[in-house]
Amino acid sequence: MHQVDPGSFRDPASHVVFDDGRVLRLLDRRGLEGWKALSSTDFFARATGDGRLIGAEVAEYDAPDSVAALEHPRIPFVSYPFEWTFSMLKDAALLQLGLLAEALAEGLTIKDATPYNIQFIDGKPVFIDVGSFEQYAPGEPWIGYRQFTRQFLFPLMLRARAGIPFQPWLRGNPEGPTASEMRSVLGLWQRLRPSSMMHVSLQARMEDRMSGASVRDELRNAGFSADLILANVRRLQKLVGDLEWSGGAEGWIEYQSCRHVGRDRDIKGKFLERALGAHRPGRVIDLGANDGHFTRIAAESGTLAIAVDGDETVLDSLYRSGSHLSIVLTDLTNPSPSQGWAGGERPGLIERADPDMVIAYGVIHHLVYTASIPPTTVVEWLAGMRCPVVLEFVSPEDEMITKLTANKIESELHDGRTRSEFETILGRRFDPVETETLGTGTRVIYNLRPR
Repeated sequence: MHQVDPGSFRDPASHVVFDDGRVLRLLDRRGLEGWKALSSTDFFARATGDGRLIGAEVAEYDAPDSVAALEHPRIPFVSYPFEWTFSMLKDAALLQLGLLAEALAEGLTIKDATPYNIQFIDGKPVFIDVGSFEQYAPGEPWIGYRQFTRQFLFPLMLRARAGIPFQPWLRGNPEGPTASEMRSVLGLWQRLRPSSMMHVSLQARMEDRMSGASVRDELRNAGFSADLILANVRRLQKLVGDLEWSGGAEGWIEYQSCRHVGRDRDIKGKFLERALGAHRPGRVIDLGANDGHFTRIAAESGTLAIAVDGDETVLDSLYRSGSHLSIVLTDLTNPSPSQGWAGGERPGLIERADPDMVIAYGVIHHLVYTASIPPTTVVEWLAGMRCPVVLEFVSPEDEMITKLTANKIESELHDGRTRSEFETILGRRFDPVETETLGTGTRVIYNLRPR
């Protein structure tokens, strides 16, 4: 019995199911027509060949209400647009536009324009929804334009032109900001830029006076063509390509310059290598990955390695370095939850990651001291992942803890912060495989096996 992908149900012509490790796309008659048109094009072979478009092959599979099935390779790890950095969303937007331009040249279009149709595999964006392609009907507008602006262009403009992170907006509303909302957010000077007047102000006026259906009808009556759509796509490619965000000096971009980082990095790396050799995990999640140094060590062992951090600047730099890691931007005190229809359309981060091992170097003390999460609660959270954990403990005497607690009084701090107290808490849920004391004796690293 197959299992329907919880995020693939909105298109009646094409949806994804899982069956005994296989990833299958079930097509109705309209979906089959679209597949035949797509698979006969030169750009399909080109885009699948260079990895921009997910591979697909006709498969033998019987299922109710479907006339054909395609089989796809399994995506190692699924992330969502509100977990991406600026450069990741920008590259995804350029991929969407590039594929649309190539499709138009061979008589096809892409009927939607959502970043949820794109995933990052080996550090590169890949378009995964072959069911989005269909034959272009002469005179039809690009109906995905409004969705593209709301879920790609406007979020990028928020960051590049207004300095506002787009991730909280997309997490709170997956449809993205409307043109009217963008008009309110942008300052007067930004609103007067030609690109803003075309894609924000003009569209906002249309939102104010028309329904979505009447917009489509009016655009159709205006006499659209593939050439007009392609010209708009080219303008959008130039606009998106010119949007830049350099990040900021705040956060942990210079973390590697901290004294203890350079002192302990090699020791922690060798310790991690021993743990990887002992547990041989297939999937590792690195919590508080920073520049990805330890995530890379995990990846070099042959495991799928997921770098998780709350600092967009440092993760954007990691992505732009050409890393093949899976990258997730999220606040570990408020990680991505299950969302969407019936609370299951987009599973939460830990459920998606499903790790075989956790790396938690340099993060536990920030949860305890900065976020005021009790050490017992932190350990229970880690134990709930039901896998080995490599973590770092930092004692109250450490110079970093002195900085973190400079404005706190003892009564504001939770119990369980000394090494002996913390090891007692660990002992309730884990057995130690290896322990090593670092540097001046205020930091200890543990290789732990769950009980």
